[in-house]
Amino acid sequence: MKTYKKLRLLAFAAAAVLLAGPNAHADGFAVSAKAGTLGAGVELTTNIVPLMLNGRIQMNGFRYNTTVTNTNVKYDAKLKLFSIGALADFYPMAGKFRLTGGIYYNGNKLDITGVPNANSFTFNGTTYTSAQVGSVSGTMDFNNFAPYVGIGWGDAVSSGSPLGFNIDLGVLYQGKPKTTISTSSSVAGLAADIAAEQTRLDNAVKNFKFYPVASIGISWHF
Repeated sequence: MKTYKKLRLLAFAAAAVLLAGPNAHADGFAVSAKAGTLGAGVELTTNIVPLMLNGRIQMNGFRYNTTVTNTNVKYDAKLKLFSIGALADFYPMAGKFRLTGGIYYNGNKLDITGVPNANSFTFNGTTYTSAQVGSVSGTMDFNNFAPYVGIGWGDAVSSGSPLGFNIDLGVLYQGKPKTTISTSSSVAGLAADIAAEQTRLDNAVKNFKFYPVASIGISWHF
């Protein structure tokens, strides 16, 4: 939690630097509300080069429950989305179409809890009773910093109207997921079977290293 607070302060400090830049007084800035695959978010935008380059600071977050079922064990999962992005938008045709690049602090994380099947768990083909295993829990997280590339539509700062709309489509490279699985009890052979289950879980989620980003937003230009 302390890390999140520090990153929030860093994001707002970076935004203040952007907005205090040489073009900020001439072109103003825009505040946006967004929703998409990174969660719900807010964004500050300012112009760097008129009709060519904008800078954005963005913060997103969301939480929801899901299940993981493509391994031997069913898991209840709590997905926690949290990210802070620093982005640059390049407008190659001086219009609303943009090419975007940047980097995110990536706090996305999945907490998992194993669900027994008829009071038993099966790891690596071996069945254990719930009493032998106890509780089953684990985590899945990613690289702390993730590069982003994408395309989009909309120029929140240079639009003729104070009200604007924008769309982003891209991909976040967050690295190979790092998973852990642990149990509260242990019997002979369980540790080796848990290690094999973790390998299966790693293989099941390996494609999550590329996270698709899609969002829509509404902005207000000051």
